[in-house]
Amino acid sequence: MVALPLLDAVLSTDVSPERSERVSTELIGAALGEIRHIQNLDESMALPDGDEFDAETAHVLRRMYADWAGQADALLERVSRIERGGRAIPGADRLRDAYGRTRAMLAVPLDRIQRDHHAAQQPGIALGEVRRELRSGHH
Repeated sequence: MVALPLLDAVLSTDVSPERSERVSTELIGAALGEIRHIQNLDESMALPDGDEFDAETAHVLRRMYADWAGQADALLERVSRIERGGRAIPGADRLRDAYGRTRAMLAVPLDRIQRDHHAAQQPGIALGEVRRELRSGHH
């Protein structure tokens, strides 16, 4: 978020709580729009079933999520200061939710995602067959 220095300047003057709220609300809206954009790109890059895992694209998308999360964290830190002063900032809870989901997604290592993708591509036994075998008592 290139405008974080603007919020810092507004917060440092502490002249108008309303102005801090307005700038924060704008930045929150921009951050939520940016994460939607990243998610849309991620979805548009999804591999069709059977395609090889694209580690390079996954790495680039992951970096986009991580960069966004770092900026969102910095924004939320500033918003929390304003909220501690008794002001409610519209959209702050939505940003916190998006930030938490993004951090949770980033907590899953990329190599695990790649392994899971490869495992999902391997032929296996249908769940219905496993159930029939278990019911029939054959081991």
